[in-house]
Amino acid sequence: MRDVSLVVKHPSDCQLLFARKARGLAHLRRWNGACDVSVAQHCVMACDNVSQRAAPYALIHDIEEDETGDLLTPVKQKMREIGIWGRFEAEIVLPIRKFYTELTGVNWPWPADVVEEVAYIDQRLQVAEYRDAVDRGLVRGFVPREVAPLPEYVLPWSPQKAEAQFLDRVGRLFPAGEG
Repeated sequence: MRDVSLVVKHPSDCQLLFARKARGLAHLRRWNGACDVSVAQHCVMACDNVSQRAAPYALIHDIEEDETGDLLTPVKQKMREIGIWGRFEAEIVLPIRKFYTELTGVNWPWPADVVEEVAYIDQRLQVAEYRDAVDRGLVRGFVPREVAPLPEYVLPWSPQKAEAQFLDRVGRLFPAGEG
């Protein structure tokens, strides 16, 4: 795993880091591969469906997944049950999120109301993806939450479109991302 204490010395370093993230997330399929929606597309859709204040956080809410993979909800629940999720989150997930949050110039730790808003849209997207794009034969143990899915149909994007849209939002939301 990369050292998240890396010091970014030039704006071009920031651009390069986000370009690498965008590429990795655009090629990482959600639902452990049982869905053609990429993590980059999911993050852009989250960003586009929250308040302006929460948008930067929504865009990077799964930024670590090109390194950790997109763990299915039942896997995360089992990790909580056996007592390892807290350590995984504290030692792997949160340091990566903290690094990218600070790199973008938005507040760390994330404000509680923003965390709540991003979690809510994440759940709505999850239910919409399950409804529209998940191969249910490849997913076991998932029970959709009691939350309304987004009304629009989730049509998977190409990796190229997902990467471009992710980088577009980086450029619009994070002055550091523009260089």
